[in-house]
Amino acid sequence: MKRGINHKLGFSAIVLLISGVVCKSLGALFRLPLTNLLGIEGIGVFQLVMSLYSFALVLTSGGIATSLSKLISAARARGQRNTIGYYLKYSLFVSGCVGILIGLLFLLFGKRISQLQGIEHSQSYSLFVFLLPIGAVVAGFRGFFQGYSNMLPTAISQIFEQVFKFVFGLVFAFYFSNMGVFNGVFGAFLGIALSEVVTVIFLFLVFVSKSREFFQLKTLQEVKFARKEFLSANIPLTISASILPLVSAFEGLFIIPRLAVAGFANGFATKLFGLQTGIVGAILNFPLIISMAVTTALLPNLSFMISKGLAGKQMIEKGLKMLLFLLLPTTFGVVAVCKQVFELVYADMNGQILNVAFSLMFFGAFSIVFTSLMQFFLMLLQANGQFRFAMLITLMGGILKANISFFLSAVPQINIFALVLGNLSLSSVVCLLALVKLKKTVPLTMSFSYLFMLIFATMCMFFVVYTFINSNYFSSFLNLILAVALGVVVYVVFTIPVFVEFLTRKKRKGLKVNV
Repeated sequence: MKRGINHKLGFSAIVLLISGVVCKSLGALFRLPLTNLLGIEGIGVFQLVMSLYSFALVLTSGGIATSLSKLISAARARGQRNTIGYYLKYSLFVSGCVGILIGLLFLLFGKRISQLQGIEHSQSYSLFVFLLPIGAVVAGFRGFFQGYSNMLPTAISQIFEQVFKFVFGLVFAFYFSNMGVFNGVFGAFLGIALSEVVTVIFLFLVFVSKSREFFQLKTLQEVKFARKEFLSANIPLTISASILPLVSAFEGLFIIPRLAVAGFANGFATKLFGLQTGIVGAILNFPLIISMAVTTALLPNLSFMISKGLAGKQMIEKGLKMLLFLLLPTTFGVVAVCKQVFELVYADMNGQILNVAFSLMFFGAFSIVFTSLMQFFLMLLQANGQFRFAMLITLMGGILKANISFFLSAVPQINIFALVLGNLSLSSVVCLLALVKLKKTVPLTMSFSYLFMLIFATMCMFFVVYTFINSNYFSSFLNLILAVALGVVVYVVFTIPVFVEFLTRKKRKGLKVNV
């Protein structure tokens, strides 16, 4: 059984990793013409609205996919299949109603919110009343399939969502941008709304084709039990998931005025915010697809094993090793080539803005590593039912991040870098507190020699790639391609012991089976 679960874990992680790469690539491609279409200041406005949309979406459905994945996998392990249908119906009803209510608030108070952000009235907020309940339905169906360790519907729906977002978003942004930047932002969000509709239709059709898995509860006692179990998991998960977007929304409200206190004009302050969240953030968050793929695939499988009374030590170690092996070179490899990427794809990025972007990338890379580890450790807590503790430490980290971002952003020497420092503070504090808790409940170990080898290989790769790409031996594009290829070769060479150990272990297992 363990071998089958490990195989399923690897396949699920690969499926989500591939879809994540495709989606992040499409997301980056979406922002490229959108930035050139709206300008850096326009993409700053887009990100100000997006920060509140992300927060509202998390409030609506942030814990749905995770809680359904955890509860459904555990119910399968215990043989309680008749509770699964109720979990899905109840989650869709609750999150759908919450989405409509929050959307109405943005519809009514959108003008006031825009004033607080220091921008003109954005009509994009009126679309939230449609976007939020649709997003809740998407999250519910994805969580249902993930509970069965079936990641294909989630992966395919994510790709569909990004493809139609790319097409519809750019078409409507182009059409409405002729009437001004804010109308262009409205067009982009209108395209996002249509892409969500397509995604819901796809997931619903897949669900109908597998409706035999949708069971009815038989007794009132079963209904009460399922409702209590769902709420005990979903409420703290939703709160936990909403903390980071809440802080980001808070930053979106105060960052422009605070940068003004630091001595920056409103227009340049908006550019800095757009640079950090819309350009640097979009590229730097690319490696996070690795941690999302590993944790999303690991959660239902690990919950299943724990519900069966198994510790899952081997699965946890395998997941952590896989995460670090892929995360470290990807993160710092992106940083090594970022200047050349910015020069190639953003026509108006040069001089001071380019140097600021590289510095944001370099320091932000460390927060990305800690954020990925934070996601992994929080997943372990959730798999073990430690929902409230995960919520508590995330809340503590969020408060710390909000304070650091607010106070340090008004310091001229720190300015927009306060957001990076806030991210690093949040993730490192959550990692530390999670490790203290996990040490008592979860068999979590990591070989120091393995970790040292990965860090050393990543450092060598970074310096080789950074030196090569800045030597300008060839054209910018060819230089970029060769640098990436060289980085892969260097990292593989320095991590050969990892592959040797893997093959040796596999051979030993094969010998054991034969005997």
